[in-house]
Amino acid sequence: MSAPAAGRRSFGPLLTTDGRLRFLDIARGLAIVFMVFQHVQLLFAVGSGEDSLLGATFLLLGTAPAAPVFMVAMGFLFGSSTRTGVRSGLVRGLQLFALGYALNLLRFVLPLLLRGDPQAIEVFGGTWWGAFFEIDILQLAGLSLIALGPVKRYVCDPRLVLALAATVAVVSPLLWGIGGGHVLLDPLWGLGDWVSFPLFPWLAYPLLGLSLAGFTARATSARRLMRAWALAGAAAALAGAVLVVFAPGGSRILAFGDYYRSGLPVQLLLAGFVLLWLPLLWWLDRRLAWRAVPRYLTSLSRNITAVYLIQWMLIGWLAIGLGVFDQPSWLAALLGVPILVASHLLALGYARLAAGWRGRGRSSPNGG
Repeated sequence: MSAPAAGRRSFGPLLTTDGRLRFLDIARGLAIVFMVFQHVQLLFAVGSGEDSLLGATFLLLGTAPAAPVFMVAMGFLFGSSTRTGVRSGLVRGLQLFALGYALNLLRFVLPLLLRGDPQAIEVFGGTWWGAFFEIDILQLAGLSLIALGPVKRYVCDPRLVLALAATVAVVSPLLWGIGGGHVLLDPLWGLGDWVSFPLFPWLAYPLLGLSLAGFTARATSARRLMRAWALAGAAAALAGAVLVVFAPGGSRILAFGDYYRSGLPVQLLLAGFVLLWLPLLWWLDRRLAWRAVPRYLTSLSRNITAVYLIQWMLIGWLAIGLGVFDQPSWLAALLGVPILVASHLLALGYARLAAGWRGRGRSSPNGG
């Protein structure tokens, strides 16, 4: 979802010599790595990985450094490109939203239908219908892009965008469950095990990224900008920690909640982590002598949607032979390595084929 350098606004302090925001590429690359290793624990490991230290570590890596970072980066890249707006956000958002349900069909419904495993069916809502209407990060990304377009166009002050992100975080707990779990409302604020990433509260993260893009456009020094992000992150994390300890009971807004539907204290902790994590990656990128790791993570970032789709399809179909919740955590972790490598290679192959098709289309008499 990153825009070409030619389409960037003025982000000179953060751009690398190749014209990219490489620290964001590294953050997105790490996010997909962590997601893959979390997913294999969730599906293959005994107790979904929660029964061992190794499994719990991978589950933790698949939370704060993964989806929140990815969504903030998405909002930042949307805001940093001159080629994104209401129409592009709507078109790309609808594509991702539909792609989320297509992925559910390919990764869950078809494998589970072939296997007919009652235990596996129960994991995904208890019915084939529930498995198909799983709300995951692709649906969230699609709805978020649709929302970001008008905000980018009509809310020019990044402080107001930041206030809008905070408003989403505050009011979201009041919305959860409205409509009684209807499939049309689940993507917005649904409850239940099959709703992993409802728009509320997760819209707060791309809005945070959009506001960061606005602040960055006004910056003249990358070092001062990253220091400001880190200080803001430390303040948010401290405020979240204080609320976790001292928040009064009975408040829906200040309730701890869970990872997918968090109250304000956890929202502050996660946002604070992201604002500390990104400057850390920026700092490390400037000092790493070994460039192989950043290059690999950048390649993952450039193909992140394809890698995400492929890794889930591989995991879903492997479950037919391996079974769910049957493997020790260390074996599930080992399975993550070939799944990540295969997903990356297949995504690269698809990208080359797609580029070839586009090239033939342009060179043909009817290609324009």
